[in-house]
Amino acid sequence: MRTLALSLLLALAGCGGACPPAPRAATAGDELAATPPAASPPAEVRPLARAARRVSPPGTATVTLLAQGRNAFLGRLEMEPGASVPEHQDDDEEYVHVLEGRGTIWIDGVEREVGPGDTIFMPAGATVRFQNGEERMVGIQVFAGPGSAAKYDRWRPIE
Repeated sequence: MRTLALSLLLALAGCGGACPPAPRAATAGDELAATPPAASPPAEVRPLARAARRVSPPGTATVTLLAQGRNAFLGRLEMEPGASVPEHQDDDEEYVHVLEGRGTIWIDGVEREVGPGDTIFMPAGATVRFQNGEERMVGIQVFAGPGSAAKYDRWRPIE
């Protein structure tokens, strides 16, 4: 059995006479000639104490920038009692997992009450608005693409 396994490994390593053809050089108009995608940021473990924090222009919400790569964004949102998010649309899918607080969210005109333990999914391009309840709301936010998180660049940094 060992000999058979070793023979298979050696055959695979040497392609067993069935090696794939060598890649050809890209030619004009070839998709292979396109600019390579931007490199992903380096791997990181970011302690919460070092995560950047920002406050909304009216001062009723904060976001902690937990992680952002080429394909996703992760943040911690906190909203003051009674705060609201005006109607808007994001280019990326969005998820919010509610840790604390309660509120009402409208997604494409459908009203839903949300509270601790609820996870909200908003499709890309959905029309969304949110009204926070009487308690502070805390949630974990994920954008399935970092573009929508660019809105936080307009929020004031918290030192």
